[in-house]
Amino acid sequence: MRPTATVPSPLPQPSPPTVPTRPDTGRETTLAERVAAVAAAHPAVARLDAGEFGALATYLPGRRLVGVRIGEAGEPVELGVVLHLDRPIPEVAQVLRRQVAPLCGAVPVNITVTDVVTDDRR
Repeated sequence: MRPTATVPSPLPQPSPPTVPTRPDTGRETTLAERVAAVAAAHPAVARLDAGEFGALATYLPGRRLVGVRIGEAGEPVELGVVLHLDRPIPEVAQVLRRQVAPLCGAVPVNITVTDVVTDDRR
């Protein structure tokens, strides 16, 4: 009888992280779309904005997403927002950076407040 060796089964591999899909298309959301969704959900953000010259934007298939610029690898993620003036601007910028940074990995997140809205209309 020949000796046999027992080979342990490989350890289970962790599943890759799930990427949310857009309900309207069923395709995976991009980093820019996820950053935009997190920023727009903050109650002090009136809207995302591309800035004075329109540079804070990401081109996606068939459309332009304003207010988020995803650069090349290693470049900062840039976010342009118009804020309601009911909270301190530095505090809101800090909170937005903390919420967006985990999505962006090790790159810095730059927040540009392009304008403020002073009325209570939301």
